[in-house]
Amino acid sequence: MDQAEMVVVQESDRPGGPVRVGAVLSRSRGDYQVRWHDDGTEETVTIGGRNQFAPRGSLRHQFLLDLASATTMFEEDPTAMVLRLLREYDSGLTRTKIKEKLDALGLALHRDRARWKVIDRFLTSSDDVQMTGTGVAATFKWKPPKRRRTELSEQSDVAPTLPVADQQDRATATPAYAVEKGSVGHDVREARQITQPSGTSPTAEQPESPGSPSKDQTLPAAGERQTVVAKAASLPDRLAGAIGEDSSRPLPYYLSKPLAVGAQLGRLNDQQLEDLITDLEEPDAAAAGALLLALPRQSAVVGRVTALSHESTTLLLTSAAAEIQVYAEPDPDVITAAAALLRQVCKVDNVSTGAISPLITLASAVAAKHPQDVVPVIDGVAQKLGCLLPLMSRDERNAVDLDRLVPLVVRLPFTRDGGRAALIAAVGKVRAKSVLHDAWWAGATLDDLARCATGVLGAVTSIPEVAARYLHPLVLRELAVTESRRRLTFLLGLPGEFVAGLPSDPVVAAFHRVAAGDPVVAGWTGALGQEQRVETLRHTAERAAAAAAAADQRAEAAEGRAIALADRVSQLEETLRAEHRQTSSLRSAQDRQIQIDIIRSLADLAAEVEELAVEQTASETLVERVRALVSAQALEPIGQAGQKLTFDPTVHEPIVGVPTIGSAVTVIRPGYHWHPSGEDILIERALVTTT
Repeated sequence: MDQAEMVVVQESDRPGGPVRVGAVLSRSRGDYQVRWHDDGTEETVTIGGRNQFAPRGSLRHQFLLDLASATTMFEEDPTAMVLRLLREYDSGLTRTKIKEKLDALGLALHRDRARWKVIDRFLTSSDDVQMTGTGVAATFKWKPPKRRRTELSEQSDVAPTLPVADQQDRATATPAYAVEKGSVGHDVREARQITQPSGTSPTAEQPESPGSPSKDQTLPAAGERQTVVAKAASLPDRLAGAIGEDSSRPLPYYLSKPLAVGAQLGRLNDQQLEDLITDLEEPDAAAAGALLLALPRQSAVVGRVTALSHESTTLLLTSAAAEIQVYAEPDPDVITAAAALLRQVCKVDNVSTGAISPLITLASAVAAKHPQDVVPVIDGVAQKLGCLLPLMSRDERNAVDLDRLVPLVVRLPFTRDGGRAALIAAVGKVRAKSVLHDAWWAGATLDDLARCATGVLGAVTSIPEVAARYLHPLVLRELAVTESRRRLTFLLGLPGEFVAGLPSDPVVAAFHRVAAGDPVVAGWTGALGQEQRVETLRHTAERAAAAAAAADQRAEAAEGRAIALADRVSQLEETLRAEHRQTSSLRSAQDRQIQIDIIRSLADLAAEVEELAVEQTASETLVERVRALVSAQALEPIGQAGQKLTFDPTVHEPIVGVPTIGSAVTVIRPGYHWHPSGEDILIERALVTTT
């Protein structure tokens, strides 16, 4: 691990934000030039604060990427973490150093004596650990399994290289499940790039000729301890050997069918699985972790693989869902692998809303083939969906088909903290009307719903439509058969929405039925049926009499107001008729006078024109006299015949040409403005021409 590539891990500037990982390109004093894997941008950073160094693939690397998941893995299997730590230090570690390394990761192991005792017992008894020295000076080293040591010994003299074609396959077969958040699919060459000294730039990669040592296989200097000369086999080669293929295929091929590969890996023993993941480089280690999540059996090896990011988990589930839909009749081992994958995914928190659809697809396929054996798995999926559904965006809510969840729910029991209650509650938040589907409530009993109503399902049972449609019939059915004080007490203690709005007759009948064989309830019934009933009836009668008297008073007052209003209406109608007659007469007189004035003006104009024509008056005099008559009627001419003006579309109307505003035109016939009582009314626009 001392020779591993050093990368920079940058913590997000906001809580819960993604962590960035970058390769170091160069160094200038305390500043480092880094290329980030998520978007390929380059930036100069200073180590410290949010920016930390870590050897790629180390425990420190993993804890910086996802502290919560790494801590959970340590709590589940602390010895696996310690063994991985020893593998990173060839020189070995003492007990004190082991504690210091784990404390530096944030595990605070010095406060957990019980867990340290487990680790110490593992260090002194495990076949994978070699101890030298005694007491506080004891040093612990990782000891590879015998089979692995033999392979290393046989490969110590020759470092074989791959043919060029195989190297190209490796370079293009980038796993879809990289451990770094946001680094999915980055170039393998970049991930394995060696940091250059200050002031230099990385050299271009040259194809290696068969038989020549690669850059990662530089021979050690004389006297140096030679650990491993041969480069470990890649994940595709190991997978091909593990599942019995003659030759390996690109890694995306295996990642596109995680269920089939997981089913085949399930036939291997733990030692073979250990050999599969030993000394893998990123992102091969992350891809191996993804495939082992579909391992259809329990194995401690699964807990030691690299945790997946949100994006990687979604991609894994999407690939598995697409794979299972291809099979016309999935093999039982594939279904078992799908159930194992669902079980593993539902244990972790790094699942995003993008995984909802593939989760539903996988769970539906598993439930269809093993309806009884996978109830715990389906329950876990329902609980996970119950957490994810309320987090969906608006577009995701519109796209998801909630009806696909119904066949999963009907297989689950109603329990207070179970998956069925959690899923129905989530559906109620996302789309309240969907919970009125009868299948959601199939098989529910009153006792089940009463218990669930005190948990997350209470938000749904309190919906009036749900209570009326599903709760009240169950309560009435129980009331009809209740014969013991215990069940009667249970009914009286139900939440309010269970009994609100129920008719009283079934409750009374239940009391009488129980009272027939229970003296205590008989006493209650007697008290309720006699004194209490009489008192209740008396108060009811008093309230009814008071209400009747008040109603009579209101009726008399209303009758008086009605008579007064009728008289007032009659008066208003008569006044309105008189005003209408007066207005009609005045309007007729005004209209007639207006007509007379118009005819008189026209007659004056006609007489004047005829008089001047008989006297053979010159046209200039005739026009002047007409204009005088027009002016007397408050008419103002718009231009004069033959006059040159600039075109104004508001008062001019062209008869020849299409003039523009402000262009020169000639008036053919004038128009007129009328100015009655200071108003300005356009009577006629002047006719103009551009010629």
